[in-house]
Amino acid sequence: MSQWFYSLFSGLLIVSALTTKACPLQKLTYITEDYPPHNFMEEGVLQGISVDLLLAALAAIDCPILKNDIKMMPWTRGYYMALNQPDIVLFGMTRIKERENLFKWAGPYMNSQIGLTARKDAYIKAHNLNDLNRLTIGVVKDDVAEKLFKGIGINSPNFKYGNNHPETLAKMLVSYRFDAWGYEINVARWMLIKLGYNINDFETVYTFPPIQSSYAFSKNTPDSTVKLLQTALDKIKNKKGKTGNTLLNEIYTKYGVIN
Repeated sequence: MSQWFYSLFSGLLIVSALTTKACPLQKLTYITEDYPPHNFMEEGVLQGISVDLLLAALAAIDCPILKNDIKMMPWTRGYYMALNQPDIVLFGMTRIKERENLFKWAGPYMNSQIGLTARKDAYIKAHNLNDLNRLTIGVVKDDVAEKLFKGIGINSPNFKYGNNHPETLAKMLVSYRFDAWGYEINVARWMLIKLGYNINDFETVYTFPPIQSSYAFSKNTPDSTVKLLQTALDKIKNKKGKTGNTLLNEIYTKYGVIN
């Protein structure tokens, strides 16, 4: 009996080891931020395009995780963790030149439109660098908007950070604490509407070309693990959903996005 038990126990250990080895994506820490409609919390439930897509992709390769496995935190903290700690997946992150070699990447899953949102009654003009450098710009530290505006030569004193929460920056914009909010313009609109402001009181005064959003991995992550998520994402992009459209397009539609 003891020999039988030992054999059974050894077999279970082998199966467990194989399962773990076959699904390294379940061993990672997943981090996101409040960035609707990409990812956000509503009535205590985490949701959004990148959340739904990640869960569907991992399920499609028999490597599921739960929503509770995903941590939501301010972008600056998550960004620091992804840079300095192992086994982190931070999403969604816009893939720009300044970040390219800092992380490993899987995606993309949608485009982002970074720009400046301003109050119409401020009569902001932002046609060139001189115009931009006359403005104070609210940004989230380490967000892509900060990096893009620094990249075109905006002076550091022009940036206003608040406490780095997008909701706080939206309120600061309304309260005339800075001239314009540098952020993903669709996310900014979503946030202003969520807070009860009349979106017709605001306008987009400057935009960068669209940038692709992806899932970013800590640099220590094995290439094979990153490739596994890429394979899963590609599988979902081509998979048909309940309506006959691709599952990815159904996720876009669910959140009112045309991509």
